[in-house]
Amino acid sequence: MATETQSQTQATDRSFADRIDAWLTEDMSPRRALAVYAVIGVYMVFLLLPVAYMVLVTFTSTEFLYSPQLIPSLGDLTLQNYVAVLSTGLFQQYFINSTIVATATTAITLVVGTLAAYSLSRFEYPGRSGLLFTFLGTQMLPRVLILIPFFLMMFTIGLIDSLVGIIIAHSVLGIPLGTWLLKGYFDDIPKSLDEAAKMDGCSHIDILGRIIIPMSLPGITVAGFYTFILSWNDFLFVSILSQTAATRTLPFGLQLFQSQNTVAWELLLTAATVTMIPVVVLFALVQRWVVEGLASGGMKGA
Repeated sequence: MATETQSQTQATDRSFADRIDAWLTEDMSPRRALAVYAVIGVYMVFLLLPVAYMVLVTFTSTEFLYSPQLIPSLGDLTLQNYVAVLSTGLFQQYFINSTIVATATTAITLVVGTLAAYSLSRFEYPGRSGLLFTFLGTQMLPRVLILIPFFLMMFTIGLIDSLVGIIIAHSVLGIPLGTWLLKGYFDDIPKSLDEAAKMDGCSHIDILGRIIIPMSLPGITVAGFYTFILSWNDFLFVSILSQTAATRTLPFGLQLFQSQNTVAWELLLTAATVTMIPVVVLFALVQRWVVEGLASGGMKGA
């Protein structure tokens, strides 16, 4: 009965997907296409206009920010905000810390997640399904629930106010999602390739390195990209694990430009723009693999 119900659900899903695909392709009249792209255009303008205006403000002076003008003139444009932000010693330190933490977290997550995903995809053992759903369950809980217990554990082992402690914290957050994503991509690779490789004398490490990883590069890129963003943008765990400027990262560093009574908005927005640039550049470099990875569908279950 369960199998029959599941088959009916899958058939319904396919039927719905086929209708949507037909609506967007075969039945797409010029008028309907114009309506679809108009809606998408309005959505993109609504989404990107605040970001574009934020970037525009970073090239203006303080006087323009508090003036009634909406669009600056050429005389209002200046790079002084970027000079002020990038010449701030603490901001430079935070940028270096963020780069170290995000890069190390991404590397650890991909190595551990790849090995774990290969194990979950290719081997059957007791507790495998429970482990999979435990990984997924960690993404459903608010992170604030584990904040205090995590702080106490890190304090016990002496990793408070250290980059290693922050890297471990971010890796703990990234590995479950990375493993779940990568397992979905590994499942799409036929096991017959593994068997053929074993007949040629390949070990599991050889199969992983020569077959699984090369064929799953889009999925690995997706997992790495999301892990990097998770680590780069994290404020919650850094705020409790970092006690001094030597270990703080960029999201925490935005507080440099605000005090109890005033906020230097032009500098704060400039710092936020600088913080955003590495993620935008990274996406521009890997977007082809990210789009390919998302399109191939790596969110399969156990």
